[in-house]
Amino acid sequence: MTQRTDGPASDKRSARGSAFKSASLVVLATVIALVLAESALRVFDAYRPPEYPPPARRPDLYVSDSTLGYRLWPLSRNCMRYPPDTHNMVTVISNSDGFASSRNLGEPDPRPRVLVIGDSFTMGLGVNEGSRFTEVIENLEPRWRVDNVGMPGWGLDLMVRALDALGKKAKPSVVVFAVYTESLARLAPEWLGQGPRPFRKFKLVDGTLVDTPPYEPSFMRQFHLTQLWRTVQDRLGGSRARNSYPLNEALLNRFYDLTRELNATPVVVFFPGKDVTAQARERRAFLSTWAASKGVVFADLTEAIHSAGVEKTYIDNNFHWNEYGHDVAGRALHELLATKVMQGKGVDIDTRAIPPAPWRQARLDYCSDLSDSAQGK
Repeated sequence: MTQRTDGPASDKRSARGSAFKSASLVVLATVIALVLAESALRVFDAYRPPEYPPPARRPDLYVSDSTLGYRLWPLSRNCMRYPPDTHNMVTVISNSDGFASSRNLGEPDPRPRVLVIGDSFTMGLGVNEGSRFTEVIENLEPRWRVDNVGMPGWGLDLMVRALDALGKKAKPSVVVFAVYTESLARLAPEWLGQGPRPFRKFKLVDGTLVDTPPYEPSFMRQFHLTQLWRTVQDRLGGSRARNSYPLNEALLNRFYDLTRELNATPVVVFFPGKDVTAQARERRAFLSTWAASKGVVFADLTEAIHSAGVEKTYIDNNFHWNEYGHDVAGRALHELLATKVMQGKGVDIDTRAIPPAPWRQARLDYCSDLSDSAQGK
């Protein structure tokens, strides 16, 4: 007797087999499409994954630091052509902690201290010490000492680490977080700034800041398609993820707590870019809202800088301030500190006891006389 194989059970097996074949064909077609797309991107060298870690930009200037990510070589004097394609030569003098200053943090000084922490705007890329907004403030009120802890490429994470590591040594009465608009977008694990090597980052776990080991690219980061996808995400509204507002808020909260531990007054200042974009407005609104929630003094320098004229306050074809821009910013911040933060502080200081400012003393600026050949140009 012959056994029949048709019927409902046989139909189900046949349907499952067809579905499996269809799914397999879809998967195979997808794999082939991805391989062809990756091959095409490589042929045209489009969306190349960034080399990681990238070659050190200025190994003569910046050195890795296990706590701060990176800093200047301590107690050094270097020449920097900035902008790089010009003849403008800037002297970069670093103190014992590796920051652009002729003075060391914590050295004897009878004055109340204002500690300013920030990125390249604070360090003053493109201008010499003495012309930065920090020195403008001190020149306007010599009975305050203003210490500059600025480093190009720093985000709020490294600014917080700097305050944690150096706050007690600096002995500040006031701590100013000088936040350039792009500082909020520098928390990505792969962000190196000017650092020669990857460094520790923070991540947010159940509302708590947690240290993470230095970034190592995953296998998928080696593909051009991955870079294309990341670019598309950014262009389709990835700004909020790139700005990492929850993580930045946690870092601001840590800044607030550290200043309280130091018995210092926190101040947050927003530095604008050349253009007032929707993202810049979003960022400064975020900072303003946070400051209001904590009762922290906040200043937005957009109006001061832009009303003075972008063509006058920024270096030509560059996004950093020139000497006039630093003067405008310094005067605005001096007024803010004098009216809202430093009332009565330093008034009883005998000016004869104030150490002379190094930038006011005449000294040979050998960088301005260096030839192109001496700089390898």
